[in-house]
Amino acid sequence: MAENVYVSASLAELLRQYLDDEKLDIGGLRERLGTLAAQPRMAAETWWALLQQIADARPRPVTGLWIGRSARPHHVGVLGYLAMSCETLGQALLRFQRFQPLLHNLTPTLAQRRGDEFRLSWDASYARSTRLSDEVLVSALLTLARQLSGRGDLRLRAVEFPGEAPADLTPYTDFLQCAVHFGSHSLVVHLDAATLALPIDTRDPHLRALLDQQAEALLQTLPRVDALVGQLQQAIVQALQDGEPTLEQLARRMGQSSRTLYRQLQARGLTYKSMLADTRLALAQRYLADPKLSLPEIALLLGYSEQSAFTRAFKSWCGDTPLRYRRAGAALTPASPRDPAARKSLRPG
Repeated sequence: MAENVYVSASLAELLRQYLDDEKLDIGGLRERLGTLAAQPRMAAETWWALLQQIADARPRPVTGLWIGRSARPHHVGVLGYLAMSCETLGQALLRFQRFQPLLHNLTPTLAQRRGDEFRLSWDASYARSTRLSDEVLVSALLTLARQLSGRGDLRLRAVEFPGEAPADLTPYTDFLQCAVHFGSHSLVVHLDAATLALPIDTRDPHLRALLDQQAEALLQTLPRVDALVGQLQQAIVQALQDGEPTLEQLARRMGQSSRTLYRQLQARGLTYKSMLADTRLALAQRYLADPKLSLPEIALLLGYSEQSAFTRAFKSWCGDTPLRYRRAGAALTPASPRDPAARKSLRPG
């Protein structure tokens, strides 16, 4: 397998949570997981080996399903925080499909709706996986859907696993409470389409941590002219989760017309583009100080579809790439992208 095939290192926290939940002490494993969790990602081979080590230490039927049941939104990294910002479970699942490379780059997620059924699938011929890893994915997906929707009784319609069927399917059907099939070409999770409309009902405080951090970054680092500017900053923070917002989108969030918002900014000597750039810069500085956030994740949080676009924008603001800025341990002193002197002062060294 190629060395660049990875999973998010945030999954190491899931394994630590499972060890805590089951009160397992596997010599040296907890410390190793802590080291891995501090990195942005880990090799897929490492992930599979960790799962097997845990399964060998405590043999039990469907170990991967039990591990997945320990999942919390922050265990899937930025994807968990993005799910929190969604209005419905359907939006969260589609975001999972779109941004799945932040969690792993093994096999693309395919989402399909057929009549009253919604399917998520992963083609087994695209890249190999392991039964344990597939089990974790299915169980964690169900667990997180239940947590986000507040529906502990939420069930899957059916699951299809690749590979040969075990001698006894009972542990699978008892755990998942749905039809379970083996010998499929792909790993497929079937849900009732009606579940897509379930509202997100976040109760885990970890879900709010990153968005709270965004809001706090603005409160602490951006000067506010008045209440309107503060409201616009908050609207930008929320809208960035769905990509780069337009003036029209922000005006709707603030309950006014785009023409009115434009005039109000003009009266203050401000523009929408300058406000957006100022906000992104302040957030970028905060995120770059967090070693757990990778550059692709930061780009996503700032509303960029590609890391390269974020790199170009940041370099225009600060004169250095995000990577050089991070390595230099730049201070988090806020500065405006509109002020050349401020940009110069931001350059490390």
